[in-house]
Amino acid sequence: MADLSLQAFDEVINARRTLHGGNRGAPVKLADGSREGIALNNACVVMLSSALQSFVEEVFLDCSFKAFGRVLVEPELRNYRATWSRWGNPSPSNIVSLFRRLGVDDVFEGLSWQKQAAGTLKSTLDTINQVRNCIAHGSALTVNRQPYSLQLNNITRWRNTAEQFGKRFQAHAEAKIR
Repeated sequence: MADLSLQAFDEVINARRTLHGGNRGAPVKLADGSREGIALNNACVVMLSSALQSFVEEVFLDCSFKAFGRVLVEPELRNYRATWSRWGNPSPSNIVSLFRRLGVDDVFEGLSWQKQAAGTLKSTLDTINQVRNCIAHGSALTVNRQPYSLQLNNITRWRNTAEQFGKRFQAHAEAKIR
């Protein structure tokens, strides 16, 4: 069973809270004009994206085993991973495309929980991915081509969404495999 590990992410977010106290208001302005804690905010996004990517890969592999009716072993497993190992960041479109390889049209369809419909989940994952891409490529933060202010409360909300996604996604995805 796949596990979405948020331990390293939680460690960085705790360091971020300790730095600024998690209070409202802008953190201290630094000599270069940036704000204290931005690097930790960015690290949280990159770590969350990485954790989500690893988790989705594990779920996909488990779903593959279910679809094949058996567990793959080396070298067959290595060869199979090579066919999808560069599927990309965990954006909703990349996740949907990944699971289409197993005949699942939209792996998100029907996935919901309290105050979190599939469309809202996709939007959240898309926002995380867009911000991650801006950070990774050194560009100004934007979401849907609009400037985006990354704040601790966004990161905390994303973490909570990811945690719930991690609890529900595998069973949901496996139920879609015929």
